[in-house]
Formats: sequence, structure tokens, C-alpha cells
Amino acid sequence: MKILLILALSWSCVSGTEVGPEVSKDHSFDILILTQHWPYTTCLDWEESREGNKCREIAHSNWTVHGLWPTQMGRIAPSFCNNSWHFDPSVLKPIMPEMSLYWPDVEIRAHQPDSLWTHEWAKHGTCAAQLPDIPTEVAYFNKGCQLAKENRITDWLEEADVVPTNDETYDIGKVWNAVLKGTGGKRPHIDCVKIDGQAYISEIKICYSKNFTRVDCDGIKSSEGGDMLGKCLRYSSFSYPSSVMPPLHLSSSGMIGGIVCTVLALSAVGLAIGYMLYRRGRRRGRGYESL
Repeated sequence: MKILLILALSWSCVSGTEVGPEVSKDHSFDILILTQHWPYTTCLDWEESREGNKCREIAHSNWTVHGLWPTQMGRIAPSFCNNSWHFDPSVLKPIMPEMSLYWPDVEIRAHQPDSLWTHEWAKHGTCAAQLPDIPTEVAYFNKGCQLAKENRITDWLEEADVVPTNDETYDIGKVWNAVLKGTGGKRPHIDCVKIDGQAYISEIKICYSKNFTRVDCDGIKSSEGGDMLGKCLRYSSFSYPSSVMPPLHLSSSGMIGGIVCTVLALSAVGLAIGYMLYRRGRRRGRGYESL
């Protein structure tokens, strides 16, 4: 390590470049996490997190790649391994048909085209590029698309009679068993997010070794323990939405009852003020965060 640091400093003297603080960071990692998200949940979360947020049209009702994340066990690291290696959308032109199908960007951010890809490359791709199989930007994104083809979550769930619907909810056991069968017994990590009092399935993580063979996700940050892994364990049931409209079964979360009690308890003015404060204090756009 000392030799590498000396070489880096020597190169900075010769080239005239400044060696930033990232030289001392630990960029090693143990596994890679292929994270796929359900686009309708992603859109619902984005539009509800801040007034005025909009989503692009969802062209395909399939689980799509959120990111391919090099990860140290028990930590959200490494990240931003090379801040000088900027995202270049032009190099992805040869694989854009695959990107549009397997790794689309759902959220619309003003003045930030390709925001998902830009973020994923800067935070995760520059770290993953340590591997000989994915040394470039196009190789990194192409690998994510390839892994999505191999992990057909939409089909795995459908084969277990778990299909998108706005009329009912599912429990974690049924979804877990479907994904576990699809991975050949390698333990995934299944996450849900709560939006306006209702739980929605949001992400499914499948883990890989550095030579791209599937491994168990046990030990990654935010694992919930027990026989199954993921944040969906916090809820007795959750929605698997088939559109960006709120489901009809919100009463299962107690939301309707809560609204009725609130209306009865508050005056019209008090309700209006409470709603304004609620809107003001809603979750701000988190963007794309790993784990």
C-alpha cells in the first residue's frame, strides 16, 4: 500500500495533477449487488416524495436494473472511486436498445439528463471498473444488462402466481420462495418502501462474487436477519402495483381509517393546516441511494 501511495504521489509530481483525498480511501470490495427495482413503485415513490416530481413513460412492465454495486460486507462502500472519470453517454450508443429495456431511467430531473446512469457510474461503476471483466463504462453497463437477462425476476414471480395488481397484496414468503427458486437457492435481499402509509415492494437484490457467480446476500448492509432478508419483513403484506395509481386496497394499511379519524378529529381549518405541514415535511427526493 505504501509503495502504491509513493507511486501515486510521484506521478502527481511528474504530471502536475493533484492527488486528492480519494488516494487513501479503501476501494476494495467483497461482492457485487445486482439491484433491480419495480418501475411503478419507483415512480410512485418519486412522485410522492416531492410535489411536482414526474416520471417518464414506463414502456415495459418489467423489473429493471437500479445498479450494480461493488460492496464491502456490512458497509455501504466503496463509492466514488474515481471522481475524474466522468460519465459519457455517447459511449453507450451501441448498447442503448439493451439499456432502454433492462436499465431505463424512470425519474425525470430537470437539467439532469441520464441522471440514473450518471449517478450509478460515478458512485459504483468507477469502483467496479477494478475488475478485468468490466474495465470501462460501456462494459459496466453492458454487464448490468446481461445480468438482468439472466435474472428474470418478472418471470420468476409470474411463475409463482405473483403478478402486478392494484387489487390485492402479497406476503414476503411467497415472493421470497419465487426469487430463491430463480436464483438456484442463493439468498436474495427483498426490499419494500412505505408510501403514504402503504407498503410497496421496491427492490430485489441478487449478489455475485467478483467472478460473477451468484452468492448469498447474507452479510450485506441492512440485512434484516432470520430465514429471509430485506425490509419487506417489516410488513405483513405489501403491494405489487400494476400502475402508478395508488392501489384500491389501502384500507389494509389502515390508511382509510386514519383519514376518517383525522377528519372527525380536526376542524376544516385544522385539517388544512395539518395537510400543509404534512406536505412540507414529506420525504425529500432521496435520489438513487445504494442499500
